[in-house]
Amino acid sequence: MPASLSRSTASRIPKALTSLAVEFVSIPTASFKEERVYAYLRRFAEERGIAYREDALGNAVIEYRKGRKTRPLVLGAHTDHPAFVVTEVKGRRLALEFRGGISGDYGKGERVRLYPGDAADTTGRGAATAEITSTGTVAAAQRFPKRLRTARATLAPGATAQVGDLALWDQPMGRVKGEILEGLQMDDLGGALAILWAFERLIEERPDAHVLGLFTRAEEVGLIGAAAVTRTGLLPDDALIVAVECSSMAGGRAEQGAGPIIRVGDLQHIFSPRITMWMTQVARELQATDPKFQYQRKLMDGGTTEATAYDLLGYESGAACLALGNYHNAGPNNRIAVETIHLGDVEGLARLFVAMAQNTRRVESVHADAVKRWRGIAKDAASRLRAGR
Repeated sequence: MPASLSRSTASRIPKALTSLAVEFVSIPTASFKEERVYAYLRRFAEERGIAYREDALGNAVIEYRKGRKTRPLVLGAHTDHPAFVVTEVKGRRLALEFRGGISGDYGKGERVRLYPGDAADTTGRGAATAEITSTGTVAAAQRFPKRLRTARATLAPGATAQVGDLALWDQPMGRVKGEILEGLQMDDLGGALAILWAFERLIEERPDAHVLGLFTRAEEVGLIGAAAVTRTGLLPDDALIVAVECSSMAGGRAEQGAGPIIRVGDLQHIFSPRITMWMTQVARELQATDPKFQYQRKLMDGGTTEATAYDLLGYESGAACLALGNYHNAGPNNRIAVETIHLGDVEGLARLFVAMAQNTRRVESVHADAVKRWRGIAKDAASRLRAGR
């Protein structure tokens, strides 16, 4: 379905952000099939005169650098989203492999839209659709008893497909309603969007900072790109990494429109306390200068994020995220739905990133000041307990 902008888009959201948002999140993608996203990122960097580099495995960075040497801030997001890939074509009958995680209760009777597996294919086959007639599931380790693994589908009359084609849920790719961005692939093109918008602000404001936007592959099938990039030489050795995600707000985990989220951990791991403390301090200072700025500080244990991989593989890491509706397109009543994020949260997260980029030297001092304060409390604790006050 075509991307669209609602006339009711609120004026407080920059028009440039809404345009970038709809354009970027509408790019078809899947694990190991992210080429279209990287083509966009390369153009984005070239048009703005900033560096773009890829490692040998297809992960990429864009880079902003101005002023004296400082510890580089790396903002990382993945470029894939759960989707089917065509594995067999027999006439109108298709076999599909699902790359990602969703309950096995989803899928049957849904329609998928096909896109050429070769990103260079311009034949326009994105108009083809197919209906899922049956699904196959496997046992799941977490979140649900079984997860979707395979499917059989029937092409619409006159439609064609090839092995390797992407088969995405037939939902709107990107549209704005009020301040809500709806689309098929918010996780994690929405996180990547926040990084791109931060770069737009950096380029406009020109602060002294060193920032890399890191974009990884194949997160949805096991954080593969994030694990690999720690060994390819793409990242500076002293990188300060913040993984950027869209994370499920289900169960009251967070609130859309209440600001970006400083994420302290995920389903598996707690991230660097030093980085979390520093991020929180920067957010507090930003709020002190602008009371309208909001932020949240949450665990967000609905899934696992790339910060877990970075942290356990030797890079000091933190995380930030946006509150996500309909995580992995899991809508009510076992029906597929668009994911949602709040554009005000995207704007707030970009502001936080720009402020963080100018304060990377303070990671150590913020932590040291807290230690000094608590040592003073400990020093006086015994006398106060004896005195009873």
